[in-house]
Amino acid sequence: MTLAAAWAATLFGSIEASAQPTAPSGRGSIGVHAQVSEPSGDFARNTNNGWGIGAYVLGGLDQNSIINLRGDFSFVNYANSRRRIPLSGTGGLIQLDLRTSSNIFSVVAGPQLLGPTGTFTPYATALGGFTVFATQSTIEGSDNTNTPFASTTNSSDAVWAYGGAAGAYIRVYNGRNPVRLDLGARFLRHDDVRYLNDQRVKEAFENDRPAIHLRGRADFVTYYLGVNIIAF
Repeated sequence: MTLAAAWAATLFGSIEASAQPTAPSGRGSIGVHAQVSEPSGDFARNTNNGWGIGAYVLGGLDQNSIINLRGDFSFVNYANSRRRIPLSGTGGLIQLDLRTSSNIFSVVAGPQLLGPTGTFTPYATALGGFTVFATQSTIEGSDNTNTPFASTTNSSDAVWAYGGAAGAYIRVYNGRNPVRLDLGARFLRHDDVRYLNDQRVKEAFENDRPAIHLRGRADFVTYYLGVNIIAF
């Protein structure tokens, strides 16, 4: 009788455990990824695709880590130019490199919902925060030392950003700190932005005057691929 009771208790416990929802390992994770941006609307008519990197932290708000809070950091470069110019007063004997770079920095956060957990886990995120659109020019020697000795910020505008992201985690390692591939896309909207593109920078250089800003809505989708590590 005792053996039968023990067997029944074990069987009942196994059934009860299998009925519990499967939770991800850990309540917090970090992610890093490479990304490419695709502008849309007026922004697409004025700029090309951009390239960059991103990172984020993710913390679970419930026991099963279905509801999470995500903080997202992103850098995208969408325009670059390099021009060789002589140093004034040297008769052209000293050559300098004039480099101009246009970049987008974003810091956004919001809730992220995870779908059914397992090897493949989809997610969706709502995001809000701010973005800085900035263009900077630097002067350096022409020996490719990458040590500029003068720089100017030609344009800088910080604006509100809002949008969302969707993607999926694919688990590839099940150790103490599981590792997942992270594949997804993020859309950010910016309603009124001052920024520069290659054409406006070229016109400023050729006419020896400050660059004239473009202004308007600047929306883009960022496609990313990286890794997510469950840290704790």
